[in-house]
Amino acid sequence: MNTLMSVRGLRKHFGDADVIKGVDLDIHEGEVVVVIGPSGSGKSTLIRCLNNLEPATAGDIVLSGSNGGRDSLARLRDEVGMVFQDYTLFPHLSILRNMTLAPMKLRGLARAEAEAQAMKLLERVGLAHKAHAYPAELSGGQQQRVAIVRALAMQPRLMLFDEPTSALDPETVNEVLQVMKELAAEGTTMVVVTHEMGFAREVADRVIFFDGGRIVECAPPAQLFSAPCEERTRQFLTHVLK
Repeated sequence: MNTLMSVRGLRKHFGDADVIKGVDLDIHEGEVVVVIGPSGSGKSTLIRCLNNLEPATAGDIVLSGSNGGRDSLARLRDEVGMVFQDYTLFPHLSILRNMTLAPMKLRGLARAEAEAQAMKLLERVGLAHKAHAYPAELSGGQQQRVAIVRALAMQPRLMLFDEPTSALDPETVNEVLQVMKELAAEGTTMVVVTHEMGFAREVADRVIFFDGGRIVECAPPAQLFSAPCEERTRQFLTHVLK
C-alpha cells in the first residue's frame, strides 16, 4: 500500500504547554485512520497540524510527490481537505456560493463549471434542493453534509475530520456518518477524530488511541477494541464502552 502522508517527529507547543510530543505516523492511500482518546489529549491539535492549520513546532509532514520544506507545507493546504466540528460555512453566502468559492478562486474553475460540480456533489448528499438556501436555513446535519462535499469540491487527496458529529443533534449524527461511510467505501483516504466508537469499529482500517500528546496504541479495530495491548487503552475503552 502506497504511503500518502508521512509524519515524523511531530511536536506542537503552545507556550509552555507541550501538546504533541513526538508523533510518527504513515497514512496510506485509500485507508481510513480513526483517532480516539480522551478530551484534552491533543487529538484535534494533531489533525490540525496535518494540513498546517496549526504550524508544527518541530518535525516533518510530507505528502507523497512533494519535495519537502515549503513545497510540502504549501501542498498540505491545497491537497488536504478539512471538515470541522462547527461546519464553518459562510453564513452570508448561499450553499451554492459556499460550494463554488474555493474552486473558483484557488483552482481557477469558471463559474459554470464550479456550479455544475457543486450541484453534482449536493445531489450526492441529497441537498441539491438547498443550493440557493443559506446555512441558517439548514439543520446541523445538513450543514455538516454541505461542509463535507464543499471540501470534496477541491478534489483533495486526503480528507481530515475533526469530531464532525460532536455538535450535532443525536438524530442527525447518522446522516453525516452515512456520508463518511460512503466515502470510505469509495476508497477516500481519511483521518477521522471521533467519539463514535461504532463508526471506528465498522469503517476504520486502523484505530489510533491518542493520549497525552502521544500515540499510545495503533491497531486494526478488531484487535484494539477486543484485546488492546496497553493498559491505558483498556482503561479508556472500559470507560467509554460501558
